[in-house]
Parts: sequence; structure tokens; C-alpha cells
Amino acid sequence: MLGKRYFLDKKELVYKVYKPSPGKRIFKFSILLLVSIIVAAGYGLAFKHLFGAPKEKRLQSDLEEIRYKYSLLEKKLQNVESDLEEIAMSEDNVYRPVFNMDKLPGSFRQSGYGGTHKYNELAGYKNSDIMLSARRKTDRLLRKTYIQSRSFDEIVPEAAEWKDKLEHMPFIRPVNVNIPLGDGLMYRHKHPVLGTPRWHHGQDFSAPRGTEVYATGSGTVTRAGWSPYGFGKMVEINHGYGFVTIYGHLSKVDITVGEKVTRGDFLGLSGSTGISSGPHLHYEVHYYGKVKNPVYYFHDELTKNEYFEMITAFENSTSK
Repeated sequence: MLGKRYFLDKKELVYKVYKPSPGKRIFKFSILLLVSIIVAAGYGLAFKHLFGAPKEKRLQSDLEEIRYKYSLLEKKLQNVESDLEEIAMSEDNVYRPVFNMDKLPGSFRQSGYGGTHKYNELAGYKNSDIMLSARRKTDRLLRKTYIQSRSFDEIVPEAAEWKDKLEHMPFIRPVNVNIPLGDGLMYRHKHPVLGTPRWHHGQDFSAPRGTEVYATGSGTVTRAGWSPYGFGKMVEINHGYGFVTIYGHLSKVDITVGEKVTRGDFLGLSGSTGISSGPHLHYEVHYYGKVKNPVYYFHDELTKNEYFEMITAFENSTSK
């Protein structure tokens, strides 16, 4: 039969089925097993060489993904660092000069972070380079962010004080912008009423009698009534921060001493009281006791409607 081996029994003169001894069968099986192991190992090595071991392949894939994520992280860190540098530049060139604050020293902004052995734990790995780079950039950003935060802590109170100062400084005209200007800050060789030479320390507005007069900045009324300086009925406001304004020759005063006013509040009506040659408003600005030219503290670019819209906005904001 197929698969069987026969031999001739010479004694009996017949063919019999060949049956190997147990030893031979074990030897044969061992040879086949060894050949199978060798062939399987050969196939395994060939597969690993061509395709890599599954676990190693998976680890390599994970490693590539990690490297990609680190590269994205480094780009984000670079963008954040660039934004921080722009903020620092704006602070040094805009905010601090406006508030009369010194710039932060460059050495302080670029100061180090941590010790020399800070990153030893990340050394010795296959990808130590990307981990060290990301860690250093992160620590540098943390340091810069901390310094910037502390710097802003210094600027915020200055900004709040500056905002308050802007509200108190005399920054608008005391009357309608369409009213023509009269004599400004000048030396008069002949006073129009007294006839003697003297300084004119303010700015006159050729305002008809009864023109509304407004506070040019927030402050406290220190005089309201008849003036001992020849201004007739007048109002004097102390704005703080060294500023004082005077409104003279009024026909009516509608404010009292000690009253708090804000920019745009109604003070009274123009007139010709005191030493005056005709209806007008005399307006003065003093800064720490020195006379200043009022025209430097307002501009004439507003229209009449825009001026009164501004006055209305000031009144609405203070009435809330």
C-alpha cells in the first residue's frame, strides 16, 4: 500500500511490511524536528529583517509619534516666546516711558532658571535631545512669564493713577469750540481798562454774555464768587497733580466752594464782571504754581455738535 515499505523474507520467501525499530523512529523524528526548527528560525529571521518584530515595530511607531508631538510642542513654545518678546518690547518702549518708569534690565529678563544638574534625570535616553530641548524652553518660558507678570504688577498701579490723572487734567475748552479766541498768554504794553503795561496770564474767549462755561477737568472748587484779583465773579478749581484752572469775569456762578466737579460739569455763565472791557471768558491754567499757556491743553478739531455731544457724555457718565 501507498506509504508502506516492504522487504523480502528469504526464509519464508514472502514480502513483509518494514517496521523500523523504536530507536530509528526516534532518530528520524529528531532529524525532522531539527530541520523544522532550523527552517522556522530562518523564516523568522528573514521576516524580522524585512518587516521587523511586531513589538519593536510598535515601539518604533510610538517613538516616531512622540518625536512628532515634541516637534509640534517646540513650535508652540517658540510662538509663545515670540509673543512674550513682543509684549516685553511694547512695555519697554511704550508703557514704561509713558509712566516715567525705568526699563527692566536685559540681563534680568534673560536670567537663568535652575541649577546645572537640573536636567540630569533626562540624560542617557535615546531621545534625550528632544526632551532636554523642550524642557529647557519650557523652563525659560516660565521664567520670562514670571518676570513679565511681576513687571505688570508694577505697571498696573501706575496705569490706574495715570487714568485718574487724565480725568483731572484740564484737557478741553471751557466754552463752545466755535467761540473765537481773544488775547492769549502775552505781555500787554497797555491794559485795555487800566491802561498800564502788565502780563496777561490766560486765554480770553470772545464769548457773548450768558455763554455756558464748563469745567475742563475733574477737581475740587476752591473759589466760587467775587475775585480779589480783578476777575469779578470767578471759579477756581484745584484738579490735583499740580493743576489749577481759573474762569473769570462770569455773569453767574452756579457752583460752590468745596464741591467736586468732573470734566464737562456746568460752572456758570460768561459775562463782563470785574476789570473787563466787554463780555468774554478769561481762562487760566497753572501747573505747580506756574502759569501755562491754555492752548497747549486743548485742541480745536471738534465741531460744535461734537463738543456738546462730549459734554453730554461727560454729564451722563457722572450721573450714573
